[in-house]
Amino acid sequence: MRTGPRTGFRWTPDTIEYAITLWYRKHSRPPFTHEWDQAGENHPSRQTVSRVFGSWNAAIHAAGFQPRPRGRQPRSIGESAFQDA
Repeated sequence: MRTGPRTGFRWTPDTIEYAITLWYRKHSRPPFTHEWDQAGENHPSRQTVSRVFGSWNAAIHAAGFQPRPRGRQPRSIGESAFQDA
């Protein structure tokens, strides 16, 4: 499947949830927004996800995953401990 807009294909809530699930199966975690900034081979763009679901986190939740809190997340325990010091 080619990247970018597809002629005659519309992303629906079901197909987006499926794409999120496929991503999870491949990467062992739901996608981050920056990873879907542009449409990929098997997923819509972040903007399409937000348009269909109202928000990125609503789509992640609908696919059965726990949305991440908004804002930058610590990359490791060491980084968060450093920030608390």
